[in-house]
Amino acid sequence: MSDFERMSKELFKSKKAGELNKVVNSAEGKKIGSMVDGNALKKAVAEGDNETVNRILGQFLSTDEGKSLVKKISENFGNK
Repeated sequence: MSDFERMSKELFKSKKAGELNKVVNSAEGKKIGSMVDGNALKKAVAEGDNETVNRILGQFLSTDEGKSLVKKISENFGNK
């Protein structure tokens, strides 16, 4: 199981999706959203194409903005 899959399962188990939405919809989250092909990501997730999901997420996680957003998400979920 990938880290992304594990994080997704933990997120939904903890019922903190609303908190994640706040972070994702922040100015920083929206900036990153503009860097990612959302339609390609949605399609890959729907089709279970983990290779494409990992490639897309890897692209933005390799940026300073991506790293900052992940840090913010981790802090909001108490995983410092």
